[in-house]
Amino acid sequence: MGLRRSLGLGRLAARRPFVVSAADGTRDRLAVERALRGRRWRPALSPAETGMLVVCGNPGPALAEAIDVVWRDMPEPRVRVSATDLEGVAGGPRPALDLDADMAGRADDRDGLKLDVLHVPLGPVLSYWPAGLRVDLTLQGDVVQEAEVTAVDSGGGTFWTRERQAASRLDSLSRLLHVAGWEAAGERAAVLRDDALTGAADDVLGRRFAPFARQVGRSRALAWMTRGFVKERLDGWLRDVGAALEGRPVQPRETWDETAAALPVLLRGAELAAARLAVASLDPDLGAVADG
Repeated sequence: MGLRRSLGLGRLAARRPFVVSAADGTRDRLAVERALRGRRWRPALSPAETGMLVVCGNPGPALAEAIDVVWRDMPEPRVRVSATDLEGVAGGPRPALDLDADMAGRADDRDGLKLDVLHVPLGPVLSYWPAGLRVDLTLQGDVVQEAEVTAVDSGGGTFWTRERQAASRLDSLSRLLHVAGWEAAGERAAVLRDDALTGAADDVLGRRFAPFARQVGRSRALAWMTRGFVKERLDGWLRDVGAALEGRPVQPRETWDETAAALPVLLRGAELAAARLAVASLDPDLGAVADG
């Protein structure tokens, strides 16, 4: 189904499509993001905002089931398309954060009070979320007590090859900045990422990146919001982009095993509002994980 027909099903809703990527869908996701930016459309932050679902890549069974749940609960009129269905692209709704009331118990918090214990899944269908990742949190109040991470989709081979290191870090920066609520900076990082992928000269890109890096690195509001480990990761990514554009060595992305080991420790004791920033600061690439 083409874009023109899709618009006929809900013009206003379609202007903010909800984009979901499988682990092997990075190339399609980037193409969709470029197409939306070219039309001055903004992706929806939740399925409740739109009647258009765009699925990038080929989801495995577990991710496909999660996408189907979201699709069934999207408001009418609605349309579901793949990346290649969109012209110009190559190649009561259920909330993304789902609280099931029958899971609640009680336990003592750090102050000796009795607080509800909630089991809260984050992902795998969530805006600005690593493709194929699910994080199951155990909360008391708004504080994470335990976290379990699962790869519900994997394989296909990583898109982020050694030659794309600058673009890889810019993609992660874009995700983190969007999660932090700095949409303009997130979009700027995405534009620089796309330029790096489409062959912009490194020296030209470096001159454009330098003022962006200074702006992001010096933001007091962002530094306060991402203090600690997340700020260290953000600053490291900025340095990595600069190094890659200058032809200097860059540390490789962490493996899934490293991320799966680090994330529960990082999340334990964090407030729920900080959990998504922590996940974005690791940004695992499940396309690099072998199927099975």
